[in-house]
Amino acid sequence: MNTKIKVMAMSLLCAFSVGAMAQADKQKEAKDYAPKVGDMAIGVNFNPVAAAQGGNPSSFSTVGQFLYGSESADGIISNAEAKPSQMFILAQQPMVSISYKYQAKEHMAFKASIGFSGGYITYREYVNDDKALALNPMAADQVADAINLNYTGGGITAGLEFSAGKNLRFVGGFGLMYSFGGGDVTFNYGNQITALNQKPTTMQKIDKNINEFASSGCTWMDYGRPLHQKNVGISQGIGIYANLGVEWFFMKNVSLGATVDLTPIMVAFQPQTYTIYEGYDKYNNKVAQYNDLVSPGSCYLLYGTDNIGVNISFHYYF
Repeated sequence: MNTKIKVMAMSLLCAFSVGAMAQADKQKEAKDYAPKVGDMAIGVNFNPVAAAQGGNPSSFSTVGQFLYGSESADGIISNAEAKPSQMFILAQQPMVSISYKYQAKEHMAFKASIGFSGGYITYREYVNDDKALALNPMAADQVADAINLNYTGGGITAGLEFSAGKNLRFVGGFGLMYSFGGGDVTFNYGNQITALNQKPTTMQKIDKNINEFASSGCTWMDYGRPLHQKNVGISQGIGIYANLGVEWFFMKNVSLGATVDLTPIMVAFQPQTYTIYEGYDKYNNKVAQYNDLVSPGSCYLLYGTDNIGVNISFHYYF
């Protein structure tokens, strides 16, 4: 929280600095650079509050962190409570977004933005080849296990912006915001589960840090390992945003702006989450899969004035 306050304070100082520079430059103004009705603009927005939190889906608080208070004073989240299956709280606009403006009236414009981030990560490790070791205890053969993580997050906004002034304009607006975040995880193994090898060698990151089969309650498999974590942390929400700030046209068709953004209300949903395990069915003597239900789905409603962000923008009008 302290980091967020510091970033917001610095951003607000930046906004006031923009206004001060524009005011100091006012005596030099010879032209009116303000956009005309029918003008359009393309710009880039930067949200330093989201940047301070990491700028990706997992950077936002999760429902579990909120319920259990697992965030310590130094910002460290305990592994036991920051589970990837928990729902992300999406109350901030993306760290970087592309925006579009259309000047519908002299002091009113339609504004929309889109921003997203994500990635696909494949992490591999060598493990001993169980089959080779069974045939030759001195064998040094190895196979590879892999964790495949797919994550994405972002947001879309659309609304109206009102302004007052010429080259230095005070701006404010409101609109709708759609946010999303989360991903899924799949696992690939080099050693297969068989009747003779019902607990094959698996990378320790999976067996010690990720595998939660012991608590799944399955009675017909003594051991299971994850194949797919579905809808890991995924959530999507719709909210209302409002902002207030300044926009400075320091040259023809080009502006620099800074606004404080507020999301006073947002509602979000998370679909059903589950993990698919594979193991050996000791009653039917075959390899089988077990679907462990994690959550039937969650939702939340956020309201208040503490969901604050800052946007620093650069626009080109044409």
